[in-house]
Amino acid sequence: MKLLYSLSFLLGADNWKLDHLPDEIKETLKTLDPSDTTILDLGCGEGRECISIAVEGWNVIGVDFIPLAIRRAKKAARKAQVQEKTAFYTGDVSKLDELDLPTFQFAYDIGCFHLLTPQQAAGYISGLNKVIVPDGLFLLNAFTPRTQGKKTVGYDQESIEAMFSPAFKLERTNDHSYWRFPSRWYWLRKV
Repeated sequence: MKLLYSLSFLLGADNWKLDHLPDEIKETLKTLDPSDTTILDLGCGEGRECISIAVEGWNVIGVDFIPLAIRRAKKAARKAQVQEKTAFYTGDVSKLDELDLPTFQFAYDIGCFHLLTPQQAAGYISGLNKVIVPDGLFLLNAFTPRTQGKKTVGYDQESIEAMFSPAFKLERTNDHSYWRFPSRWYWLRKV
């Protein structure tokens, strides 16, 4: 997977990138206090969402395993003059404990989790559990189950609830997708 995404960034492929900050994130930010919230973007890519949020005054940290994407994110943050509001880490989202991260009141993932292996998913959830404060919010966008090549990717709601419990409690969902494949948004509250 890392090789595929490394080549994609190198060659300029961008069919997964969004034109704008998702409404689900905008809506969630309205419920939080920027002076008391640090945000984590899991699988941040080139940092588009991080930068959009930082421009509004939020502190945001992005994590991605592609060094080129992180270099581009840092460059874009400097260009947008939000480098003091952003930080970008080259790292594996399934090994967050290997990064020196602070704690977060809000984290989101726009399409990274559903591509992880079961072992990576377990590490991802374990790491997320350690960095999200009690009562913190995690917003996940993941494909619903579908066939991709020879395997099935994506999750149904019951699987997400089972995987993230007991550390997180599902508050609500939304079936809005920004891609051609069906996906679901999950608002998960840290217990």
